[in-house]
Amino acid sequence: MPWHKQQVEQPRPLIDMIHADFGGLVYQPTVGLHRDVAAVDFVSLYPAVMVRCNISPEKTALSLSDPLPEDPGLVPQTLAPLLRKRVLLKQRLPDLPAWDPRRQWYKARTSAHKWLLVVCFGYLGYKNARFGLIGSHEAVTAGGREALLRAKEAAEDAGFEVLHMFVDALWVQRKDCSRPEDFQPLQDEITCRTGLPIALDGLYRWVVFLPSRADGRIPVGNRYFGVFQDGSVKVRGLDARRRDTAPWVADTQMALIETLARALDADALPEYIPAALDLLRQALRQLAAGRVPLEDLLTAQRLSRVPEKYTSLSPSARAALQLRAAGKEPSPGQRVRLLYVYGKPGVWAWDRPEQVDVRQIDLRAYRTLLLRAAADVFQPFGISPQELALRVDDHAVQAPLSAAWGIKKPWNVPEQLPARPPVPVEYKKSHGQAPLA
Repeated sequence: MPWHKQQVEQPRPLIDMIHADFGGLVYQPTVGLHRDVAAVDFVSLYPAVMVRCNISPEKTALSLSDPLPEDPGLVPQTLAPLLRKRVLLKQRLPDLPAWDPRRQWYKARTSAHKWLLVVCFGYLGYKNARFGLIGSHEAVTAGGREALLRAKEAAEDAGFEVLHMFVDALWVQRKDCSRPEDFQPLQDEITCRTGLPIALDGLYRWVVFLPSRADGRIPVGNRYFGVFQDGSVKVRGLDARRRDTAPWVADTQMALIETLARALDADALPEYIPAALDLLRQALRQLAAGRVPLEDLLTAQRLSRVPEKYTSLSPSARAALQLRAAGKEPSPGQRVRLLYVYGKPGVWAWDRPEQVDVRQIDLRAYRTLLLRAAADVFQPFGISPQELALRVDDHAVQAPLSAAWGIKKPWNVPEQLPARPPVPVEYKKSHGQAPLA
């Protein structure tokens, strides 16, 4: 092993660097609700590419079409045993029943091997790594893009619709496929075309791909939630997964999704929407009544720089200034815990020595945060954020679902809203205006 790194990156034109390093491949998902969707992903894609293509700083990288290397490099030799073990663990895990205590053992070791392999890929591009080379790092991502494109072609040749692709996984759907074994021929074909191990991550009863909050016409690759056939829920990119979300907001959003997850299939989802709306109303009533613990309203936001360098002070920067006044100096990179309160500066640093007056808690701000999180759950079923804000009232009237989202059985609702009762003449004379209905 060399004491100092012997290989350094050679100067290259900027256009060559742009062409060489595109990173992982992301396919814009088909926004909306989809049923009987299979999530198929490569097992440790980048380490598998390193082994299959013999990617090592002292070797010339191969392509997925080349035969297996006869003289593997140092990096592939090191990763191959770990990769084989992880593949075996993932293959055995689905065969174990849910009650088997070995499932937890297998999951823990599968996760440990995953992160060992991920670190090896990241270290390959580290400039001071003794066996690292940026060209090798770029060759790995190029191999990953090629493998995912081959998987897409295999799926489309087999009659599947590719709903989404994200770096190492793809979500596919076909009308006659609703069981795990229906997707085995596809997995075999992908492995044949790429030479890389692939596995069925799960089969969704239904899954929702969400658009951007800023523009509903723009799909977002890492914002989705769904329910597997075993009833387990998978959530990515929502408030419930963010570390800067208040626990009350995150828990309520997850409770809404878990309420919908009780539906046995997508056709039964409309039956569970009213229960989810009731849960949301109950959460808002608890907030208004002051029955939500302050600890569940805390948000922990990262301080990206010292407060003086902010052009516009963020909530975390304002809270950091309060801590500084109290003799505490948070450093950039730390998370600052805070509450939203009425008046200026609008936040209360939780780690201040003084206790916050509960009457200062900005209930409207937390109501807005919860409704925004809930809108991500209800919007795929035809309820816009504006409608949701009205429906959390006690006298909401259910509207039909949009057929564009794949729901075949919308609720039965009256053709029009009930007529507004007449305003008493005495009320008009005494108040000068009609009361709200």
